Amino acid sequence: GHSFEVDVWSLGVIMYTLLFGKPPFETSDIKETYRLIRSSTYRFPTIPVVSVAATEMIASMLQVDPLKRPTILQLRAHSFLTNEGIPRSL
Repeated sequence: GHSFEVDVWSLGVIMYTLLFGKPPFETSDIKETYRLIRSSTYRFPTIPVVSVAATEMIASMLQVDPLKRPTILQLRAHSFLTNEGIPRSL
């Protein structure tokens, strides 16, 4: 099975996709996509411009080593969510 760290990674992929309009590891070749996922190789586009806090949060969630990913409590305390006007709950 998988642990909560996989959920954090998935949230990172979703957040990247919502902010940039495409998934971080998307390619036209599925084997290449899997290689990029395994090595956590991606780039942040320059357009649209997003905050440093947002890219730092995404990068922390997309760590290859699951034990280096933040917990949900750490994410809730991240500056992207606390200092950028994102509501604590909807």
